[in-house]
Amino acid sequence: MTPIDLGALNEIIAFWNDWGLSLLTFLSVVVIALLARRIWLWARTKNPTDSASIKPPILDPELEDEGAFGALTPALAAQIPESAKETRDFQLLLKQAGFYHPAARNTIYAFRFLLLVTPLIIAGVCAVLADPQWTWHILGVGLFSGVVLSIIPRLYVYFRRKTRYEEIRSGLADTVDMLSMCLTGGLNLLDSLEHVAGQMGAYPALAEELRLVKRQAEVSSLKLALEDLTRRVDLPEMRQLAAVLARGTQLGSQLASSLHDHADHLRVSLRQAALARANKAPVKLVLPILFCLAPAALIILTAPAILELRNFFVADTQTSPAAQGVTFGTNTVIEAMKQLDQKVNVAVPVVSGQAPLPE
Repeated sequence: MTPIDLGALNEIIAFWNDWGLSLLTFLSVVVIALLARRIWLWARTKNPTDSASIKPPILDPELEDEGAFGALTPALAAQIPESAKETRDFQLLLKQAGFYHPAARNTIYAFRFLLLVTPLIIAGVCAVLADPQWTWHILGVGLFSGVVLSIIPRLYVYFRRKTRYEEIRSGLADTVDMLSMCLTGGLNLLDSLEHVAGQMGAYPALAEELRLVKRQAEVSSLKLALEDLTRRVDLPEMRQLAAVLARGTQLGSQLASSLHDHADHLRVSLRQAALARANKAPVKLVLPILFCLAPAALIILTAPAILELRNFFVADTQTSPAAQGVTFGTNTVIEAMKQLDQKVNVAVPVVSGQAPLPE
């Protein structure tokens, strides 16, 4: 029987302790990436002529798209439970952010589940391979990372809605002016919406909303289309515009003049909002100035005085006269005056009952 080489075995164990976790993590990432790429390619390159994949024709091709992960998207999204009210609220949030794709909710929830589970799996593998004393620390870090990463998709949707609202608000006054001009030129409201949407290249979100209003008004009614618009774009300016359009179509009043006045009102509101933001700027700059510029200015102004005080209170052993054997006093002053050939007249008080000191 061949004896085991303990030296080689110890070298292998030492190499594993040093590089084993890194290699395992690298291999796990590579395997996951290759698996995800294979699934993505499989979903993209399915043979449409296969008899098993033949489906009845669908008018909207977006309904066939199940999400970013293909057929796995609904299964991954279903792993995060939520109530019916939360589902409705999140669907409304997606519409407000501009995600009108039918699979948008499943895609966001699938990303949330993967971002939650992936750190936990990596932390579990690391905890098994690491020392037992680090097990709970690694699991805690993995759990915290998973919770934080799972919030990122929802935060992305929230900030996307905020950015979209700002874009719509900034282009609403010009849109109302263009609607007023189209109505004055003889177009009806739906044709005016279509024409204005085609001219709003600088504000694509607002153009998309106008096209949706036009299509919904053709299918049902303008009232329902405007109500849905106010739910998708929850802004006071949009609610005011919807009220003006609804009142004009119901009462038969002149929409052109009403829209022109409303555009002026929107511009005044934008100007007032800009002034309010400008007035808030000094208040917002207080903390950055206090914590960034004030310490530097304080150091520049007080550093010379602090150095002078340090030199005054802390004697320098190399340059102080006391260290060189020089004592300051009356004798030192007298010797200095004698060196300058000046007469020294020192008046010493005479105490009663004592003979005067000789000169």
